[in-house]
Amino acid sequence: MRKLILSTVAIAMLATAGLAVAQVMDGTKSIQSVTGTFTATTVQTKGKASTCKTSDGKTIATTKATYTGTGAGNADLAGPIRLDVVSVINTTDDVGVVTGKLRIDVAAGGDTLATVTAAYEKGKLAGLATGHVQDPHAKLYANLSAGFNAATGLTDGKLGASAGGAAVEVAKGKCEKQGDDKKDDENDDKK
Repeated sequence: MRKLILSTVAIAMLATAGLAVAQVMDGTKSIQSVTGTFTATTVQTKGKASTCKTSDGKTIATTKATYTGTGAGNADLAGPIRLDVVSVINTTDDVGVVTGKLRIDVAAGGDTLATVTAAYEKGKLAGLATGHVQDPHAKLYANLSAGFNAATGLTDGKLGASAGGAAVEVAKGKCEKQGDDKKDDENDDKK
């Protein structure tokens, strides 16, 4: 069951990354590195947590909750943070999946909004946060990591700057081709 859950999360993350790369390449004018840290330990559960037993005797705990706290780092990742997530944890093997939405109320402009998909193992999350930052035309692609407990929240959270990788903002616009790439396009136009 553990391998099935982790394999499913990995496949979903790779598919999302593939689509993201295709979208990024179309009309990109800038890509810049960003980093952020966060803690979200104020917990408001939504409904009652549920548990069940699988056919192989494992216990699965499902919790829907809102976790709030504070983010710090680049301007697009700093401010009050809110994560509305569902965690599905195999408590027997201490593995699972956490999915949902992340919102950072930044100081100026619109909020940073992202979808979160993360694998959970032994109190830690590793996954992706994809969405947009203050400028609705700038996309956010971030590796996300954090300590996680469904009852007490997220600690030592990172968006980028983690062992898992970076976080970048991608803004749309015109990107003029240079050198050989420009010559290749001109030759293609003549054909």
